[in-house]
Amino acid sequence: MRDWMLRLSLWCGVVLVVIAALGGTRPPGALGPDAPAASFSAARAMSHLAQFAERPHPIGSPESAKVREYLTKALTELGGEVRMEKTVGIHARGRFIQMGNVQNIVARFAGQKNRRAVMLMAHYDSVSVGPGAADDGAGVISILETVRALRAGGPLPSDLIILLTDGEETGLLGAAGFVSDHPDMAKGVGVVLNLEARGTSGPALMFETSPQNGWLIPEFARAAPYPTASSLMYAVYQLLPNDTDVSEFKSSGVAALNFAFTESFENYHSRRDTASNLDPRSVQHLGGNVLGVARHFLALPRDDLTKPDCVYFNWAGRGLIVYPGWAMWALATASFALLIVVLSLLRRRGESLRLLGALSFILVLLAVSAGMFAGWSLLKAALSVPLQRGDTPSNQFIFAGLLLIGSASGAAMLRWISSKVSIPGLQAGLLASLVICNAMVCLLLPGGSYLFQWPVLFGLIALLLALSLRTPGRWAVVFLISAVPTLLLLSPLIYLFFVNLDLNIVSILAAGLLLAISLAVAWPLFHYLAGRSRAFSGIALSLALVSIVVGGMLARATAAHPRRDSLSYVVNADQQQARWISYDAAPDRWTRQYLGDKPDRGAQPAFTGTTWVCLSASAPAKLLSPSVATLVEDRHEGNARHLRLHVNSSRGASTILLRLPIDAEIDAVGWNGRSQKVQGTRGDAWLIRGEGVPPEGVEVELQIRGQGPLHCWLADSTPGLPEVTARPDDLMAEANSDATMVVRQQSF
Repeated sequence: MRDWMLRLSLWCGVVLVVIAALGGTRPPGALGPDAPAASFSAARAMSHLAQFAERPHPIGSPESAKVREYLTKALTELGGEVRMEKTVGIHARGRFIQMGNVQNIVARFAGQKNRRAVMLMAHYDSVSVGPGAADDGAGVISILETVRALRAGGPLPSDLIILLTDGEETGLLGAAGFVSDHPDMAKGVGVVLNLEARGTSGPALMFETSPQNGWLIPEFARAAPYPTASSLMYAVYQLLPNDTDVSEFKSSGVAALNFAFTESFENYHSRRDTASNLDPRSVQHLGGNVLGVARHFLALPRDDLTKPDCVYFNWAGRGLIVYPGWAMWALATASFALLIVVLSLLRRRGESLRLLGALSFILVLLAVSAGMFAGWSLLKAALSVPLQRGDTPSNQFIFAGLLLIGSASGAAMLRWISSKVSIPGLQAGLLASLVICNAMVCLLLPGGSYLFQWPVLFGLIALLLALSLRTPGRWAVVFLISAVPTLLLLSPLIYLFFVNLDLNIVSILAAGLLLAISLAVAWPLFHYLAGRSRAFSGIALSLALVSIVVGGMLARATAAHPRRDSLSYVVNADQQQARWISYDAAPDRWTRQYLGDKPDRGAQPAFTGTTWVCLSASAPAKLLSPSVATLVEDRHEGNARHLRLHVNSSRGASTILLRLPIDAEIDAVGWNGRSQKVQGTRGDAWLIRGEGVPPEGVEVELQIRGQGPLHCWLADSTPGLPEVTARPDDLMAEANSDATMVVRQQSF
């Protein structure tokens, strides 16, 4: 009876620890309009949304001008010296080049001391298919409320600069133009805080910093009331092809912190990015942290803001643990020392580290990954509808089911190894593998070193204590001590991988790694609770099946969780023909009205300018005039050719696209007098996308190698489709959908 009660108590302890760990990631409660004047209030901040986040306001649109007018007035009423900076932004990623005319809003609030300013930054443009209440309305309103709260707290110690950028959604154009216009910005600005959103709810993560963050992060940890951050996020983000306005600032020498909330990703860049779907708690978390950090940095001297990168993470609450890189290596050395002591004690007990024990963690990781991958593959094969996007209830059930499959698979592997190797020998082998993995991660991905570092340290300490005990129940209690910090550390990260990477094979395998670490560190506990019986695996697999089936049943599109599709109308002015174009895998019941049941599948270079596979069907051809590129200058210097083209849209389109041949060798591009060198991977097509085209047109410059003719595919694009029915409530447009384009070929 005592054994049964102990097992039940330990199971309850494990469950409560996981719940507490996940609960620690939740944003704080939102403050109302009656909050103290010097505090951040989500209610006061969100009152601005009705003025500028009810309709889409992409760059160059009439709605964008209205938003700009409102924000300029709001910052002026707060006491700022506000100016509009019209500029040109150029952002190149390989052979995809985005350029455009932008209008940034800049406001300065004078401080009492002559120190480098603190800058708060967000972008005020939205995508063309959504009103942008979260992305980036949440950032903009948080800045407005932060400025109000700072001003209510008395005179500012240092200057505060507000930068609301234009054209972020179309290639970070506002930030690129601002950095180009202010090459000496680091002399006047010490710290930049950027506010973003990739969903409409969830905690506000500080997910990116500038390099050499060893000074910045400790100050952030002291200042933010609810710091939620991780050096792993920063390390992984650097490996992803994602960008925000901070990307343009990194080369400027200014210290930067980047904030965003990321849950409810299904609403991102869609018609559901509305004020009603924006969680006030997320706004409170974002704005409360930014207010605290801004207030802290405004009062600090900011001379040398760079120190070597540090390791940082949340653990068991909202506090942030921070330590320098050298401490990471000291902890790794301590792990090796503890492992040697453990192996020595095992030898005294007449046991040794066998090969199977040494390989045990690799086998567990393979078992967990294989189980989750098999479950994922079977789900994909059996599901008759596409999965939803993001952390919807459907995907949460499916993800939980896959975790249960991984747990059952890992437990089965460990149970089999336990039949061949003693528990002390097996645990020593698991921890030895983790010690080696930790050293490799310290070398290759220092920001993620804590994933192995702390679990293995607690695991080794628990094993040292347990080697003096004989009773299995006491072993289990000791390893609960090592399991608690491990679960507090890794459980939130498993969930955050799912939220930030979406439900796909990458997030599943990443979660599988963390699950394998958890099982390895606390295996004696789980062995005592369930590992000696096959019942655990059976129960876990049964619950997994139920969870995945429920998730699959919820995967269908609804008004609350609509499916996305894409459709564009393209007129080829040379051929006097038009086609419907979609990049979906198959037509749905709405796009089928235009694409038909069996649309053409393949490349349509005459209409898209690329060899990308798409769905297409003939459409009624409307008499729409194409853009015209007029040769202004054609100058030759040796093997280099300098072309200057005047591009104008006769139908007032604010977006133009210029596709150039794969074999074109382009060294530089320019837009209205500003140029930039470019370098793309050979074999990729060139695409130049221009935004904010004024009625009088723009001048595009090209510096190419070679003397032969240059063949161009030229298009202009406007939002909206001609004469289509409204989508049903359970469908919505993809971010780059619902555009009308007119294309033509020109040669120079």
